[in-house]
Amino acid sequence: MKKLLFYLCATATVLLGACKKDGLTTYDDQTSKNSIYFPDAKTTNNQIFVSFGYAKSNVKDSIVKILVRPIGATMDHDRPYNLSIADSSTMKAGIDYEMVSPHIIKAGRVADTLKIKLLRTNTLRSGALYLYMDLKPNDNFTNDYLSYNSTTNGVTTTKYYTRMAIKADDIAGAPPFWLSGSSYYSYTVGYLGAFSTLKFQLLVTMYNLNVEELVQPNWFLNNGNYRRISGWADGLKAYLNRMANAGTPIYEADGITPMAMGPNAK
Repeated sequence: MKKLLFYLCATATVLLGACKKDGLTTYDDQTSKNSIYFPDAKTTNNQIFVSFGYAKSNVKDSIVKILVRPIGATMDHDRPYNLSIADSSTMKAGIDYEMVSPHIIKAGRVADTLKIKLLRTNTLRSGALYLYMDLKPNDNFTNDYLSYNSTTNGVTTTKYYTRMAIKADDIAGAPPFWLSGSSYYSYTVGYLGAFSTLKFQLLVTMYNLNVEELVQPNWFLNNGNYRRISGWADGLKAYLNRMANAGTPIYEADGITPMAMGPNAK
């Protein structure tokens, strides 16, 4: 028994000495690099949608904010990250969008807010444009092992936390009272004429209207709102005539068709 106890003690001493001499290998953020990702990728299905369709006509841009986060501890120095814009993007830098903020995880910070300014160009009136972004490896970060599975209609696909897209347009659908097939359609068209996104935006801008109220199904009858439509139509017609007489007519999105009110507008 004494021999066994002596043997165990001797073995422990040798092992402790070896540990003290060689040291334990630990994970080091600095040398191993951290993965970097978009934490909201999964909840947004890797896409953010921005529409200027219901914005007032004097709104010229919109700032999109996207969170970027590394895995691991903070550092005592700034760490630039590599944001790559895919060639398949239909938005063009300096024309359709501008990068507002540098791509840096600052010292002592656990995340960065990527800021992108979307510019309201006429192209957005014809259809959506896309900006496809991908976080690529660099000297500070990797993008390893950051995938998830998404199942739609029984089909499972692999998606990535390192990818994000922005979709933007300038198209508005008609509110219920101006929608073809609505009980109020003929009344509305009689004053405001055929619906168009530009006409709707001009209406909202001129009268400082609350779009969230206008698109409610029961807006037309609430508080006698329908009575306001004739006044709006008269005011818009006077404005359109004034602009035409000044040599600056207002056109629809095609740039050819003059904007016009319905036959009942005075």
